[in-house]
Amino acid sequence: MSDLAAFVVACFSSPAILTSACALLFVPTLAWLVVRILGPSLERMADDPGWQAPLAAAAAALPGMLFIVIGAATLRGGWDSACLQFATGRALYGAIAALTAFGVARATWLAARRAHAVSGLVRQSSLPSPRARAAGMTAGVRIREISASGPVVLLAGMFQPVVLISADAIHRVNDAELLAAIRHEAAHARRGDLVCAAIVTFIADLIPLPVGAFLALFRRAREFAADAHATQIADRCDLASALLSLARPAGIETSVAAFADVGTVRDRLGVLLAPISRRPSVSRRYSLAAALATTFVLGAAPVVTAVVLGFTCSMAMPS
Repeated sequence: MSDLAAFVVACFSSPAILTSACALLFVPTLAWLVVRILGPSLERMADDPGWQAPLAAAAAALPGMLFIVIGAATLRGGWDSACLQFATGRALYGAIAALTAFGVARATWLAARRAHAVSGLVRQSSLPSPRARAAGMTAGVRIREISASGPVVLLAGMFQPVVLISADAIHRVNDAELLAAIRHEAAHARRGDLVCAAIVTFIADLIPLPVGAFLALFRRAREFAADAHATQIADRCDLASALLSLARPAGIETSVAAFADVGTVRDRLGVLLAPISRRPSVSRRYSLAAALATTFVLGAAPVVTAVVLGFTCSMAMPS
C-alpha cells in the first residue's frame, strides 16, 4: 500500500500521468456528450450550409482531436515523470502509449482502405467523350469516364481532383445540364471538400465513438454548399434538371463526392427551385462555433498546461 501511495503522490506532483490517463479516457467521451447536445442546433442550420458543413465536421472530429492531443501531451510529459520510477507508472505509461498508437493505426488503416477504393475507381477510368471533355475544360476540372451501370457523376482525389462520369450519365443530360453537374463537382474541388472530409474522417476514426450522424450531416451540408457555389455561374434550373436526371441510389463510397445521391436530391431541388429568402442566423453560427471551441479548450488545456509547466520546471531544475 505504501508503494501505491508513493506512486499516486509522485504522479500528482509531476506532469501527472495518472490524471492524464483519466483525461484520455473520460474527456473525449464528455466532449462527445456535449456534441450530442449541440446536435439539434447543428441540424437546424439547413438554411446555412456554408457554416453547417464546417461546424458539423468540427463536431465529428472534436472527440478524436481531444484524444490525440491529450495522448500526445501525456506521452511527452510522462517521459520525464516521477511516476516512471514505479512499475505501476511504467505499466500505465505503456498502456497510454499502446492506446494512442492503436487509435492512430486504426485510423490510418481505415484511411488507406478508403484511398485504395478511390484509386481503384480512378485506375479503371478512361479518356472522356468529347462532350464531357469540353464541359470539363469549361468548368476547369479534369474529366475521366468510368464504366458503371446507371448515372454516376462524382469527384475523386484529394490533391489531384478528377470528375468521374459514366457513359449513362452523359447520355441522360443535355450540354447545359452536363456542365451544371460538372460545375457542382468543380465547386467541391475548389472548396477543398475532399481534403476536409479525409482529415475529419481520419480524426473521427481515432476513437470509436458514434459520430457518424455528424459526418453524414457534414456530407449533406457540403452538397448544398457546392450547389450554392455552382449556381454563381451555372443556371439553377439546369442544375436542378441534372439532379433529376442523374438521381441514383445512395451507396457511393464516402471518400468521394457523388453528385446526385437520392438522400439529398429532394431537399436540394427545393432550395434550387425556391431559394430561401430568410437570412441565416449569425448569432447561431458564432454561438455554436464558440461552444465547440470552448469544449476543446476546456478538455485539452488542463493536461497540456500540466505537461508544459512540468517540462518547464524540469528544465529549470539544477542538475
